[in-house]
Amino acid sequence: MRRILLAVLIAVALAGVLFSQRDAFQEHRLYFTQERQGVAFRLEELSETWTEQSLGQRFPGIPIRCSYNPGPGLGDRGCALDAKSFNGVPTLFIAFFFEAGRLQQVSINIPWWHHQRAHRYLRTSLGEPTAAQFLNFWDTRLYGWALRDGAGVFFNRDKALNPLVWNAIYWRSASACRAIECFRQ
Repeated sequence: MRRILLAVLIAVALAGVLFSQRDAFQEHRLYFTQERQGVAFRLEELSETWTEQSLGQRFPGIPIRCSYNPGPGLGDRGCALDAKSFNGVPTLFIAFFFEAGRLQQVSINIPWWHHQRAHRYLRTSLGEPTAAQFLNFWDTRLYGWALRDGAGVFFNRDKALNPLVWNAIYWRSASACRAIECFRQ
């Protein structure tokens, strides 16, 4: 009887975890089951001149889904594309966020198990980080690279304990960085 009760409790707990992580689980399922193309661009190429139309021209043949109000602080439009990789780094999807038609933020979402690969890519392509957070902020510590045009690139220093939580290479435009002071002088 105890074993049955323990098995039921474990099953209920597992079901609860899977239900709470259903979106992340779905994203990973799609990553493993869909045919996708790799994309390539330099992070320094990103700019506020990029538009939704630019995405279609830049990534022909890759489905791009756009929607209004992608979330708090993300702008008024968001576009996502499912990519196999970003410059050779395995990628779940890439999200582009626009405000008044201008690109403001990009999130390149990397599977949990490729954290080190993404970090190596950033150090190889951008050099050593300009800044690194010592203390957690919202359960995250970031590396940051200040780009020449005033934009910033960020990456989580530590991967999460939960393998369904992806890592993110995050680009923020120069004007967005000025507004919140991405790098304090």
